[in-house]
Amino acid sequence: MKFITWLFPIFFPLTLALKIIDVLVPRYADLKQSVELECNFDVGHDKLYSVKWYKDDHEFYRFVPEDRPTIQVFHLPGIILDLSHCNMRKIKLSNLTLQTSGIYRCEVSTDGPKFEMVFKSANMNVLAYPEENPLIEGVLNRYAVGDLLSGNCTSSKSYPQPLMTWYVNGVQASNNQMENYPVMVNPEGPLYSKAVGIRFKVEKDHFQGPNEELDLTCEASLIQEQLKWRKMIVIQSLTQSYTENMFLEKYRNNINTINPGKHISTLVALFVASFTHMIVHET
Repeated sequence: MKFITWLFPIFFPLTLALKIIDVLVPRYADLKQSVELECNFDVGHDKLYSVKWYKDDHEFYRFVPEDRPTIQVFHLPGIILDLSHCNMRKIKLSNLTLQTSGIYRCEVSTDGPKFEMVFKSANMNVLAYPEENPLIEGVLNRYAVGDLLSGNCTSSKSYPQPLMTWYVNGVQASNNQMENYPVMVNPEGPLYSKAVGIRFKVEKDHFQGPNEELDLTCEASLIQEQLKWRKMIVIQSLTQSYTENMFLEKYRNNINTINPGKHISTLVALFVASFTHMIVHET
């Protein structure tokens, strides 16, 4: 019993002190969307005097429970408050702009006789997230060993500029397989689109797994690859090269015609393509 009596005067006053438990501010927010900022605090046995919010040391919101009205708003570029969702512990910012980025501080103070004040800050960056996954163009669904695979990948508009990367079967493509194109600036504002090409010769080892498939992925990322958007296509293996398949398809389309000479020329071309493809594989 003496042990409990000795602990009581040490820990009991700590539960009564004014403190901010946590400030909840999203690290990243999407342009033109809305976000909620929360300030969780405990005044203990004291009386709350005010809660204030600052952005980059400039006050834009004040809640004083004894005032009428209880809420005051101060104009600040990039700050649009949804007052229907604002109170002493939470505020809501709507229609975010790039100017909304900054360091947000919640400041809580108590009334007399102590007149204590505490604060806590957190940083928020406003980005423009891509509206869609990257777009892959020019890549076929089927390739044979020895074929040349080439195509482009374009990101949806975003801010800041995205980092574009290709992956072949989950492994990042080498620099000599990729080609970067100039960044495209959107006229609606500082929004960027970026394209990157890929080009390499298809090898037998590219087709993996029981289905012998090649996974080709294009990735657009923001903020040092912390936020990612991906598009993947699965490529099947062909027994003949793309050129051989074109000749074979042409032959099938013409099989019912009455021109036998045309049949012979098509078969000769198909034979030459197959023989050439076989020589390429052997070398």
